[in-house]
Amino acid sequence: MEKPDRRPISLAGIGLISAGAVLGLALAAPASAAPSDTPRPAAAPTVEKDKR
Repeated sequence: MEKPDRRPISLAGIGLISAGAVLGLALAAPASAAPSDTPRPAAAPTVEKDKR
């Protein structure tokens, strides 16, 4: 009988592949997908005073 041409894969290799997949998905997600806890107030206009 012929032996299959498969090579054994270590569990460490599978862990590295899955960690890379999770990191890739986390970086691909848009930053605006996570809602902020408190909405930011609108910026108020600043008043400039003349120095005399």
